[in-house]
Amino acid sequence: MRFSEAFGITTGARDDWFDPHLTVDTKLFIDPLLMIRAGGQWAMAHDELVKHFVSCYRLVAKAASPTSVSARTAVRMLKFPEPAEFCLGYTASGTSGAGSSSGLARQMADGIAVAIAAGLKVPEHIEEIGILNEGIGADRISDAACNVLKQRFVKYTQTVARRHGIQLDQHMLRNARVDVTNGRWVKEKTLLPTNPVTNGPVLLVPERILNELPTLNADDWFDSDLNEDIRGQMNLKVGEHAAKARIVQYAQRYPQRVRQWARQQTSRPDLAGYNFEADPLGVVNWDKEPVEYAQQHPLGDMKEPANQADLSRLIDEMINKFRHFIEDQRGWSLLHNDDGTEKPEEAAQLAFLGMAQHYLRLFNVELDREVELGRGPVDFKVSSGSKIRLLIEVKKAHNGKFWNGLSIQLPSYLQSDDATEGWYVALRYRDNKNSIKRMKELPAMVRQCAQATGKNIRYAAIDARPKKSASKQDP
Repeated sequence: MRFSEAFGITTGARDDWFDPHLTVDTKLFIDPLLMIRAGGQWAMAHDELVKHFVSCYRLVAKAASPTSVSARTAVRMLKFPEPAEFCLGYTASGTSGAGSSSGLARQMADGIAVAIAAGLKVPEHIEEIGILNEGIGADRISDAACNVLKQRFVKYTQTVARRHGIQLDQHMLRNARVDVTNGRWVKEKTLLPTNPVTNGPVLLVPERILNELPTLNADDWFDSDLNEDIRGQMNLKVGEHAAKARIVQYAQRYPQRVRQWARQQTSRPDLAGYNFEADPLGVVNWDKEPVEYAQQHPLGDMKEPANQADLSRLIDEMINKFRHFIEDQRGWSLLHNDDGTEKPEEAAQLAFLGMAQHYLRLFNVELDREVELGRGPVDFKVSSGSKIRLLIEVKKAHNGKFWNGLSIQLPSYLQSDDATEGWYVALRYRDNKNSIKRMKELPAMVRQCAQATGKNIRYAAIDARPKKSASKQDP
């Protein structure tokens, strides 16, 4: 369910906000550099963000030891829990992730200490910390912006809500603002729209400051012309990526290159945020066409599951609908970009989620995504009541961990959840020999895995290759 759907909004020319999904976080991030490009209040917001980190730099520089008052204050000000109100970023399930613990705050403080030691004594861009520290990525930079600038996003959201006549309810907002004088975060009661799914508050952000990664990131810095000599020393092939640990080592050795490159990026003529129309990651438009298809193609003679067999039949029928959508109704186009490149595997998982959510809620069946089970998160957990359940893994056939997903991951998840049934959904994107071979071997490998584990393991093979239109097919 989108924010606009929940509140019956028809957007107009003044609506520049991203329309978030209220049950699944969208893996996009606030890009601080795009705030400068946006100008006006958002350029001022960038200044405010940097100012917060200037205070943190001073505290870290002043700290005599990790247990000193200055050090502890810096860590408090660097606690940026994932703000579930934005429905953005990475999360294990739904829209409420683990966020930034004290350990992560200390890690960011360590990153600031590294920056200071490298000669960058005052921050110009907070992303510099992420280039100089292995553990600080796009999610932490985005979470920092969300927390420090929360009052700006509150006012922005309230303006949108009042323009559309959306009811504002009182919510206790964590990290509503920072008290720099006393070095602490303040909770406040705030008027905001209520997420009807979680009953928590919702905060909106402009589309133009969102990106798939912050523009200033370690990989792009390392790939810049400034570091051609380093890449030559490492004998990296064209397109080959270095591990972030190695990148960080060089960033710490050449901190002025980091700053020089960051300054260059602020005036890039091609600087732009995420392409929402093309949606190259497949994380934005996944819940439109699959849901429309599901609405137009109801399942057969199905009923609310009373036992495991009923649930199996329901999932079998639903996966057949998904196969038909992908293979015969141009659903494959959601998994590929216009230039022929493939979208990430998550695009297929989200398209599946969009359709499955619609179908399964009609039968009071719960569908949970990326549920943590033992050795990692299973793609989907389907349950009806507390005892009737099954697990689903969705994989590209050419994924390097394709067989590992079937023979190790899925059985491990089934064992951890004490579930008896699992589905392995394989999508073929390519015509290469490896993909063809794997799809042919899949039935036998599934039988072998089921026998070895004693679990009921089923599979679905789906052809996700782009199809020629009828008018372009060879006679």
